[in-house]
Amino acid sequence: MKFDSIIDAAAGNRMTVPEGWGQGRATFGGLVGAILIRHMDAHLGEGAPPLRSFTISFVAPMVPGPVDLEATTLRAGKSVTQVQVTARQEGQVVATMLGSLGHGRESSIRVPGPEAPRWKAPLDCFKLPYMEGMSPTFLRFFDMRIAGGNMIFSGSKEPDFHGYMRFDEPGQIQDAATLACLVDTWPAGVLPMLSKPAPASSLTWTMELLEDPRELEPVDFWQYQVITDSFADGYGQCQATVWDDRGRPVALSRQSVVVFG
Repeated sequence: MKFDSIIDAAAGNRMTVPEGWGQGRATFGGLVGAILIRHMDAHLGEGAPPLRSFTISFVAPMVPGPVDLEATTLRAGKSVTQVQVTARQEGQVVATMLGSLGHGRESSIRVPGPEAPRWKAPLDCFKLPYMEGMSPTFLRFFDMRIAGGNMIFSGSKEPDFHGYMRFDEPGQIQDAATLACLVDTWPAGVLPMLSKPAPASSLTWTMELLEDPRELEPVDFWQYQVITDSFADGYGQCQATVWDDRGRPVALSRQSVVVFG
């Protein structure tokens, strides 16, 4: 099932999560995030402020099948709106998101975001292959290119990598939901330090949008760079930066992850 069809269904209060978008037994976290964001958008309707930040807690695996969605506006002020979105399966919470939206305002302060690094062109970079039975099933829907750093499951002494990302099938709507889905395609930054595949998942995920993707020129490949801050006892913290293909910083992402290996 195509991405657009899945998140279009997220506008309603009940939808069916399809097979084929898995990461182990759970649905890929980027798709979960996109579903929650799209449901929030439908709840708020036209004229809502741009999404500035969201935080998701992955409470339990979201599995293929029916899922119930509920959005609650916690507060709608003159500039800032706070919304909570919850996903449930069989009556149990599987994911919850707090979204913070805000209209722009006049300010004398301007601090530019991080400058985009210069890498070789996307089509000159190694494309992560989809290998049936080995790769997460969701990977077949994306075009991800490693531009540098350390290769995943290479047994490297250092973590982290950087590269480019886009949907494998062009023509997706360019908004916060689709960008969030793309950002979470990348695995935890520590996975290059493993010498063989092992399960990993996100516990929490916060993403802050510096620009509204809907207001940007169409982007072919987005740039992505992850840095691991700390890892111990199977848990780690990492941060990532996203730029558009004109070098503009667009989003900052931060995750707490668990690795079973």
